[in-house]
Amino acid sequence: MRKLPVFAALSHAIKSTVDNIGFAFHISWPWMLLLLPLNIITNIYLGLNVMHDPFQDPSQLYAENFGFVIPLAIASIIAYSSIAVNWHRYVLLDEVAEGWSRLRIDGLMWRYIGNVFLIVLILAAGIAAAALAMVLVGLLLNLIMGEASLFLIVPVSIALYAYAIIAMYRLMVKLPGVALGRRDFGMRDAWRVTTGNSWQILGLLLLFVGCLLVLGLALLLVTYLLGLAGTAGLSVSIAIQVMINWVTTILGVTLLTSLYGFFVEEREF
Repeated sequence: MRKLPVFAALSHAIKSTVDNIGFAFHISWPWMLLLLPLNIITNIYLGLNVMHDPFQDPSQLYAENFGFVIPLAIASIIAYSSIAVNWHRYVLLDEVAEGWSRLRIDGLMWRYIGNVFLIVLILAAGIAAAALAMVLVGLLLNLIMGEASLFLIVPVSIALYAYAIIAMYRLMVKLPGVALGRRDFGMRDAWRVTTGNSWQILGLLLLFVGCLLVLGLALLLVTYLLGLAGTAGLSVSIAIQVMINWVTTILGVTLLTSLYGFFVEEREF
């Protein structure tokens, strides 16, 4: 059983991303060229609707304009999955996508998307069942303990969701194998090779989320400042947001690739 060195894993992922950002752009720019105008058109349209009613709930806005948003959502899922497959193969096989292969839409990509959705569905079903059990137990404890039951229910709920996130990431260690075309490495194998590393994976994810929060706060500040410049500023801020989303995607995929390399191929950082 291998124990994951948390700081070494994050450092390796960040260094790999920074050192190979040129190759990442090489395999990604055709998709970014497609996503950028879609993002700008969609967000400007939604932004103008918000200006008409600044107090409207954003979730209601997206719901009312679902038909307008869905093409961007589908394009984003396909684009980032295609980039992820090519990036996994570059990091693990030194395979550099060229020409039209950068717009990879093949069996590997569809299987990659299918596995992501399957993992999400598995976790959603587990969380729903656990949440239902928590509600029933919570009602029982509330009858017995009153408001004091919150001191027990809240930490248990937090622990439940933390475990769900850990479980999802352990299962996602399968995804680089999908990108490599491996059918002999399933979710059970991903779960097996990561056994005994739940705390390490949780620590790694907390550090990773911390890095994303720093980027998010910087983006929020830039978006606010550029938003003062009107539509032109909004277009620039959206372009910056697309690039940051791309960088965080590459970093996240690199981190997942590093975990696969460490647990499955027994590489060192």
